[in-house]
Amino acid sequence: MVWYVPPLSPIQSVADAGGLPSNGNILPAVESLRIPVQYLANLLSAGDTGPVLRALKRMMAMRHYKRSQTVEASPIPGPLKRWASALEQVEEMYRYLAIANYEDRFVIPTSHRELAEDALPGTQRLRLYLRRWLPRVRYEIQPV
Repeated sequence: MVWYVPPLSPIQSVADAGGLPSNGNILPAVESLRIPVQYLANLLSAGDTGPVLRALKRMMAMRHYKRSQTVEASPIPGPLKRWASALEQVEEMYRYLAIANYEDRFVIPTSHRELAEDALPGTQRLRLYLRRWLPRVRYEIQPV
């Protein structure tokens, strides 16, 4: 799975210089991000920009809330009322998108199934038959 998480510092420095239109907040408006919304919609939602804009606005609201929680003494849950259902959901989104550990981000198999002794149960009789009746063939590479 590929995640697009808008980076904070490049956006913030460009927005502080007046390069990006903002919606009254520190962070810029979602429609003016570096990557076009239509491109993300073509990649992720078959050209429908609605779900992509909703997800990006939810992520921006989460980032605005977490920024106000870190920078200011009291967090401002204003944008969250519109885009997120509960603060628990915001904390879970933040945990997975920002500070997730290796096990949460990637699903890596714990063992090699192809190297297991009995990868296909029920084929042991066939395996014994093949070992007993078929000659072992060795392939040797001859130098040319």
